[in-house]
This record gives sequence, structure tokens and C-alpha cells, in this order.
Amino acid sequence: MILTSSLYESIGFVKEFLDKNAKSKKILFIPTAANVEEYKNYMYLTEEAFEDIGYEVDNFDVSVFSEKTVKEKLAKAEIIFISGGNTFYLLQELKRKNLISYLKERIEKGLFYIGESAGSVITGPNIEYASLADDKTLAKELSDYTGMNLIDFYIVPHFGEEPFAESSEKIVELYKDKLDLKLINNKEVILIENDDFSIIKEKNKNR
Repeated sequence: MILTSSLYESIGFVKEFLDKNAKSKKILFIPTAANVEEYKNYMYLTEEAFEDIGYEVDNFDVSVFSEKTVKEKLAKAEIIFISGGNTFYLLQELKRKNLISYLKERIEKGLFYIGESAGSVITGPNIEYASLADDKTLAKELSDYTGMNLIDFYIVPHFGEEPFAESSEKIVELYKDKLDLKLINNKEVILIENDDFSIIKEKNKNR
């Protein structure tokens, strides 16, 4: 798994890793988290970034299709990318389609997962801490904040980055003694291989 804050700002590492490890050049791009966001420009920048490094993007919003259709689509995917947006709405829609355990099983069997912001946060044990950054009232049907439990720590994306600098700092202040937080800025990624993880900075950057 590769977990990012901002995919297009860390595309260099993502390209390097995919080129070495992925057999497919097709990415199932799930933009669902952005459905309730006003600002969506990063979506286009991300699609463009994938295409610029030679990957074909298949844009697929899981909230629009039936559970059967979504699972059939996921069954054929070799690389999945879940974009940023509202973490609570994203988790709500994944749970509505009964995708949490299904996705976890697919990832454990080799589906390559790339997360961005909300798509990274949901891989942890619980997303409730993200309410300091995201409006959880946009997910009116979500009452259980349990995440995918693919990792045993909690990601704080966009750390030190505007317009999220203040909210990410508040998360750290409130939860630093309660949760195992891992902070990443927009140019850093968390690479997870088996049970090991490392935080990697984008190459050729002064950060």
C-alpha cells in the first residue's frame, strides 16, 4: 500500500514504485470522497498526474452503483486509488456497499492500494479523530467510525500544509498521547509492505 496526502505532489515516488512492482497500467480511480466537497481541482490534477506517468485511469464512483456492480468492478482491478475528500462520507459509502471487509480481503490477496488523504485515513482502526479536519455531519448515515484496520496507526495527512495546517495541528494536540499518530505532509508517503512501514519524502524536493 502507498498512503499519501496529495497524490500529484508525491507522484515521483508513486511512479517509481508502480513501475517496479505493478504489472497493470490501469488504475481504478475512486473519487467518491470528493462528492461532498466544493473544491475538486485536485481530482483533475491527480488524474493528469497518473496519465502523465503512463497509467490509464478508470474513474469509478462507488456511491453511484449497486453493491454487486462495485464488487464486480473491484474483482477485476489490480490497482485501486481512493482519493481525498470527506473521510466520513467516504467511509459511509464504502460501508453502504459492504466494501470494508471485501476490500481488506482483496488487498491482503494482492490488490495494490493507493490512498490519498481521506483514502489514507480510512485504512486505520478508526476515523473519529478526523472530525477536527472533516465535517462528519456530511455522512448522516454513518454511526460507526471503525476503519479498514489495515494499519494499526492513525495518519494525519497535510501536516503543516494550508489550508489544513491548523486542523492537523489540533489533531496532534488532542490525540498525541491517545493515538499512535503518523504525520505526513503533501510530499511524503507512507509505504506499507507486509507488516513494515516507512515514511518516504518525495525525491528532488527541498522538504
